[in-house]
Amino acid sequence: MSELGQTLRTAREEMGLSLDQVQEMTKIRKHYLTAIEEGNYAALPGSFYARAFVKNYAEAVGLNADELLNYYKNELPAAPAASAVEPAAAPQPPRKASTSRATSERVGKLGFSVLMWAFLALIVVLIWIFVIKPDRQTPTADETPITTNTPGPGQSPSPGDAAGGASPSPSLTPSPTPTPTPTPEGAVTFDRKSGKIDYYKTNGAVTIELSFTGTAWIEVRKGGPKGEFLYNKAAEAGDTLSVPVDDVIYLNTGRADNTEITVGGQLIDDGDRPSSKKIQFEPASGGDAASGGDADSAGTTDGTSGSDSENSQ
Repeated sequence: MSELGQTLRTAREEMGLSLDQVQEMTKIRKHYLTAIEEGNYAALPGSFYARAFVKNYAEAVGLNADELLNYYKNELPAAPAASAVEPAAAPQPPRKASTSRATSERVGKLGFSVLMWAFLALIVVLIWIFVIKPDRQTPTADETPITTNTPGPGQSPSPGDAAGGASPSPSLTPSPTPTPTPTPEGAVTFDRKSGKIDYYKTNGAVTIELSFTGTAWIEVRKGGPKGEFLYNKAAEAGDTLSVPVDDVIYLNTGRADNTEITVGGQLIDDGDRPSSKKIQFEPASGGDAASGGDADSAGTTDGTSGSDSENSQ
């Protein structure tokens, strides 16, 4: 058994998965999965499929596929090199130079004619706009009033007339500053993305509702990616799971396309792809719990230094 195969097999056994379950998750035949674990890459369809099968296998058991392929790149079969000798080009029938030249000349004459007619049409349009059209417009009437409102005998001028005909402008009342709308109780909002983990902030008491439309491995931890296990098992179609968000909750599903995640009645976008998806929910007033989740995702092993680093940010 190769080191790469042993690594994949160990990760599969730690997650409690059988080869049949991995076959259902990755759609890779069982005898190919066995060949990968034994390092028998000659049994695979080719070097390209070998790397693709290993990547899908690694994602199904929760490993970083890109890092795994890079670490064991010397063990995997190399991609097929391009052939040094290119096949000879098929003989082309001789072209008739006279026919091609005549066709080019006809196309050139046609294009010149179209260009000339377009230029003439442009000249006609310009003459119509700037010469003919203004002359046909009716002159505007003189807008000067014939008579002015003058006060008769015994009439006093209005305040507007006394000020030279200008009426006083109304005063402007400043509009009140809008108050910001508080975040509703039970809301969940996207906060950030770090690595392969999507982070969400929750407000108030909410519950994560998981429903499955097919087979999917589900991992739920309390406190972050390395926290306490709440669930770690394979779910089948029709299964449901409820997890209250009373602390930092880390969720990892092996098949996002078979998993539907709803928090507080809001559907969470998990990509809906046949691969794993990692999401962490943090209470908005979680305090140290939320900080612990960030420090864990950043790879901090010392709890005290991770919390101080998060607070300094």
